[in-house]
Amino acid sequence: MKTNKDKVTDAMDFGSPLNQIVVISAIEKYCEQVAKKKKAPSNWCNGFISWDAWKQACADVERRVFK
Repeated sequence: MKTNKDKVTDAMDFGSPLNQIVVISAIEKYCEQVAKKKKAPSNWCNGFISWDAWKQACADVERRVFK
């Protein structure tokens, strides 16, 4: 079974170098979308992780990778 890190690495290393841009752009855009939301979207049904923790994780990734 692949870890999340393995999956991202595979996506980044597979095929064209453009794949790297797709992966990084997707992460960046998702973090931006999460940051804009004040409260969890109506379809948020992740009982394992709170919305506030999810927002914080996105903010951490955004700060570490994109700033």
